[in-house]
Amino acid sequence: MIEPAPVSNFQPHDAPLHAYVCNVCGSDHVTREAWVAWDVAAQVWVLEVAFDYAHCHRCMGDARLDRVILISPPPAAVAISSAAHSAPG
Repeated sequence: MIEPAPVSNFQPHDAPLHAYVCNVCGSDHVTREAWVAWDVAAQVWVLEVAFDYAHCHRCMGDARLDRVILISPPPAAVAISSAAHSAPG
């Protein structure tokens, strides 16, 4: 018996996913400056404002961020989470 191919949850008719990348090198390892405030009731940090300044951690400098539409799903959050737990620190 032939096993069916795994089915992806990504549907082309869903709202398009996007990413932000450095305009110089194309890396998605970018960040923006922001202010967060402590929400006492929810016990979490809440984003108040994100500023225009962006930094590329590959170029190690100022960056302008370009928004790109993804044509396939991003890597699974599980892979990202497991990498963060194995990082020293």
